[in-house]
Amino acid sequence: MNKQQKKIQKQNEKLKIQSQDNDNQQNIEDIIHDKNDFICPICLNYIVAAVSLKCGHTFCEICLHEYLLYFKGCHICNDNMRKSKFAYCYLLDQMIHEFIKSHHPEELKTYEMDKIKNKEWRKKKQVSSIDVGQQIDVRDPNFVWNVGTIKRLKISQEASKIKYLVIHYEGKSDKHDEEIAENSPRFAALGFYTSRNDIPKYYKQTKNPFLKNLLYIECMDPNDNQFNQQFFIEDNSSESE
Repeated sequence: MNKQQKKIQKQNEKLKIQSQDNDNQQNIEDIIHDKNDFICPICLNYIVAAVSLKCGHTFCEICLHEYLLYFKGCHICNDNMRKSKFAYCYLLDQMIHEFIKSHHPEELKTYEMDKIKNKEWRKKKQVSSIDVGQQIDVRDPNFVWNVGTIKRLKISQEASKIKYLVIHYEGKSDKHDEEIAENSPRFAALGFYTSRNDIPKYYKQTKNPFLKNLLYIECMDPNDNQFNQQFFIEDNSSESE
């Protein structure tokens, strides 16, 4: 093989590598811009206010909070979500917005409306002020929402000086009182959850000695005002009454 042939062969090999790189880049772009990557597995719409779990799966903020009212396992992998910390994915929110704007502009108005609804949901859920004696909605260790009263405020001795609320659950004895960090997602404005009849609530505690560590929960169907779900759950609080 003479020098000219070797030169041509090298050029062809270089062009082949460049072509492969371009193909790979195109495949990457296709994956990034796949609409299914931006769909919430629960509502099957675009993810709004993306929240990721420790297991790596991502959902709409509202969808995840509603799902947690009834289930503890991830909708995709069944990993225990109730022991997982949430991470808000602001970069993903931006990517979804840009994707819709560039590839599906006809869906942008609906997506923007969903974002507004999410902001309104956050505003209604937020506890506007913290005062001793104030009543708020509090999620207990069993993931059931109760009315709670702020008994007192407590500042941690750590350098971070985290503020804790000492909560007394209405209808329970003082032995169930809890210290919960002020910024905990376990708080909501009074009535935000406890005024609903379509989510788990304590109906009564069983007196059956064989079920002494279980709590009886019922959900009411808001459409016909009838109880349509009854079940027992394990009592995760420090001590059952």
